[in-house]
Amino acid sequence: MVQLTDNEESNGEYRAYLEEACFHLHKKGLSFEELSTKLELQPGEAEQLYRSYENKLKNGSVVEDVIDSRLWADVHDDATGNEKITFARDNGFYHCKRSDLEEMDSTALMAIFETSKKFLDYDIYKRYLNSKPPVGYDPMALQRQVSRATTLIEEILRQRYDREKNSKKESSSDH
Repeated sequence: MVQLTDNEESNGEYRAYLEEACFHLHKKGLSFEELSTKLELQPGEAEQLYRSYENKLKNGSVVEDVIDSRLWADVHDDATGNEKITFARDNGFYHCKRSDLEEMDSTALMAIFETSKKFLDYDIYKRYLNSKPPVGYDPMALQRQVSRATTLIEEILRQRYDREKNSKKESSSDH
């Protein structure tokens, strides 16, 4: 019986992780070249890892899991700036992706902005939101996330306003 060293075992686990990453991230639209760059792989290695995982799926040695797919979709979204946003509503807290906020109409965004702002205004720890979070557990994580949502919504609404203002200027100068 062959005994694997800890180093060989961890290399095998790392390779399995890279195979899974290449498979799911390529399915999300990243090219093999982008994967090689982001994962610091040799040229062509990302495609080899992808094909290896694909073969394991075909022969049944691994099973595609919805949870894994969602995890890699979240990794992809976070890496491309489509972060998860937490905001307050009158009846609780909700999550969505940045792209979801960008697709909402301005009225819905203003409603989310107002309820999130109201939540932050009533919070007794509001003055500490700009402080550095403590290492480990952050008791104000929810407040920081809602604060991030209000900042992002402000940014989206400001961009829309600027686009409308510029398009009105362009249309009035055309006449």
